[in-house]
Amino acid sequence: MSRHCLSAALLALCAGTAMAAETAPPAEYVDKGGCPFECCTYRDWTVEKDTLLRAAPDPKSAEVGTVKAHEPVRGVTGEVHARPSRFTYKRDYEGHKRGEVLWVYSTSGEGFYGVWHNGKLDSVELGIGPDGDTGGQTCEKADDNCWGTFDHPLDMDWWVKIRRKDGSVGWSNEPDNFGNKDSCG
Repeated sequence: MSRHCLSAALLALCAGTAMAAETAPPAEYVDKGGCPFECCTYRDWTVEKDTLLRAAPDPKSAEVGTVKAHEPVRGVTGEVHARPSRFTYKRDYEGHKRGEVLWVYSTSGEGFYGVWHNGKLDSVELGIGPDGDTGGQTCEKADDNCWGTFDHPLDMDWWVKIRRKDGSVGWSNEPDNFGNKDSCG
């Protein structure tokens, strides 16, 4: 079940700092240590395309180098920077009522999402996705089989921290340029 849980940082935030009285979702959530798909793992990776590295997980951060295609690197950790997408229940479903709203930030694989609901962050299994990122249906269209709809696809950036063989480190927001991230495949 641990594959479906959000990172320890999110769980700590849920337990320690979320306030039940607060109803508006945060404009952005940063999941430190996040790895946004099932079987996602930080380990030895391959560079599939030349990739610019930055000093911090910020596009305005200083450039610290470029890793070259086929260079072996280590995926050290990551951060998922996510903005909420509104998910509205179209009908009663698994304890949720029609019209109920979840603010969805990021996926953690197999239909599980980090969401803001009732004034706190939580992990919820929706089983569907706004952009085809699950094995379930997407529910973007007016379909009677869908129990809810997203107002737009997920809006998140995955920053990965890379360590080169010489020990230097840097961040990239181009995780698709790296291979061997999926421990299931």
